[in-house]
Amino acid sequence: MARRLCRLPRLFPFVTAPKRQHPLPVAINPSPAAPRPSFSSPTTRLPPLFPALCRPFSSSAGESSMVVVGSADSFASIHSKVQDEKLPAVFYYTAVWCGPCRAMAPVIAKLSNQYPKIPVYKVDIDMDGFGNKLSDLKIFSVPTFHFYHKGEKTSEVVGADVKKLEVAMESLHK
Repeated sequence: MARRLCRLPRLFPFVTAPKRQHPLPVAINPSPAAPRPSFSSPTTRLPPLFPALCRPFSSSAGESSMVVVGSADSFASIHSKVQDEKLPAVFYYTAVWCGPCRAMAPVIAKLSNQYPKIPVYKVDIDMDGFGNKLSDLKIFSVPTFHFYHKGEKTSEVVGADVKKLEVAMESLHK
């Protein structure tokens, strides 16, 4: 037990380390007025804290038709709009924790760029208030893709099957 207690100061130096005093006073801001950051210019950007983790959602190389659905209410309105107005659409049901979903993300992004007139709605199954709708739509695994043509669900692709996804997207495009 004593051995573990001896390691605590090294593991948590901010808890037990005394505050150090600088030998000479340091002027942080020599002017009497505090500087104010200017955020009025749109070109002023702060560098990201973790640049390797910050990536844009989609590339700017092409026109993407992917739309991220943010809430259960917006999903209900989009789903009813697709059915009522008889629009072609793809609903991509995914989850953050799903490995095959992450593997399919570049494939569906490429297909949404290839077919920009067919909107792809990306739906996270873990969002609040969406649990009851999953059973109504008969979604039991992810990734699941529902293809709608003229307001009716024409096909479904369950799992990370790239060939089936490409064939279904091509048939929806025709």
